[in-house]
Amino acid sequence: MANASPLKVLLVAEGSGGHLLPALQTARALADAGGRVHVWYALRATMAPLTRALAEDTQSSAIALSPLPLQRTGSALAKLWQGGRLWRRAERCFRVFAPDVVVGFGGWVSAPVVMAARRHGIGCLLHEQNVVMGRANRWLTPWVDRVAVSFRATQETLGGRASVVTGLPVRPRIGRVSRADGARRLALDPSRFTLLVLGGSQGSRTLNRLMTDLIPLLSTEERAAWQILHLGGAADAAALQAAYAAAGLTARAVPFVAEMEAAYAAADLVLSRSGGSTVAELARCGLPAILIPYPYAHTHQRANARAVERIGGGFAIEEPEATPGWVLNALRWLSADAALRERMGAQVRQLDQPDAAERLRMVIVEVARTRDVRGEIAAAVHPAQVVG
Repeated sequence: MANASPLKVLLVAEGSGGHLLPALQTARALADAGGRVHVWYALRATMAPLTRALAEDTQSSAIALSPLPLQRTGSALAKLWQGGRLWRRAERCFRVFAPDVVVGFGGWVSAPVVMAARRHGIGCLLHEQNVVMGRANRWLTPWVDRVAVSFRATQETLGGRASVVTGLPVRPRIGRVSRADGARRLALDPSRFTLLVLGGSQGSRTLNRLMTDLIPLLSTEERAAWQILHLGGAADAAALQAAYAAAGLTARAVPFVAEMEAAYAAADLVLSRSGGSTVAELARCGLPAILIPYPYAHTHQRANARAVERIGGGFAIEEPEATPGWVLNALRWLSADAALRERMGAQVRQLDQPDAAERLRMVIVEVARTRDVRGEIAAAVHPAQVVG
């Protein structure tokens, strides 16, 4: 990276909100500082509307967004073939765009791109969103220059490998909207107790069934006093809306909300999964939560939920124990105690890293600078071996 040239960075992310959101915020921070950025992200049919909405919100002249149309498959041979295609695409990118640094944000799509970058001597960085390292990031860790993590507890598991705690970048508008404005934008009543139900960027069938089974247990008073905003995913949103309407509840069940800053601002309490981005956004907004970790995510979400519970910012319950009766009792307790919710909100704010995107940008700059210095030393010591 010559001093007169802008920093060029390739970011690679899975297509779920948990991976893509921090990549997009990092891209924005790099572009704002004069860098040129390419963002590659997996585009899957089930999430295409949300993924495109998130990506388009970050579009700028300095940020090139490239969806990777990949098929979700359990076949090792099919995944190997797709990985080969990504490797070849990366090789073409290195010849044309010539990034100074490649950053992987998790998911298997990062692996062939990061490994191709290492083969070309390009600086490589990983960002981990969860307390427990994801499988792809664990595998790639020995091959990269630096690992950036969202939680200090993660750093302690890396055995002394080069790492830094940056936090998880979240959208800058989150935490900056008033309750009245958030409720107005979502057609909600700001004077009512408001429960926000989140199933992650794809929705959660488990949380959707839980709420459907819980509705009949609500008292007449609760049906009149509460309102619910439920992000249920494309497949279940219509059925959820019908169930709420039949019970006489004031509720909005939608596939997703692009303006999550409004959803958080309108909420008093959150019932959700516990992905890394969700936890970071709860921390930014100071929102108490009942967290039901997704049980098939290699313990990632369980560790995230326990981190929130450990500091008193929420309650974690495993999916098999999350019965409608248990959850309703917790909702009743917390809905009736505003002071407790306020204390929990203050506690979860301890996990907030408000400058995470800038911290991550600085680490990327440092990786590029370190690679430059190594290249200059190699050119001075072995000039005949330096090509180009």
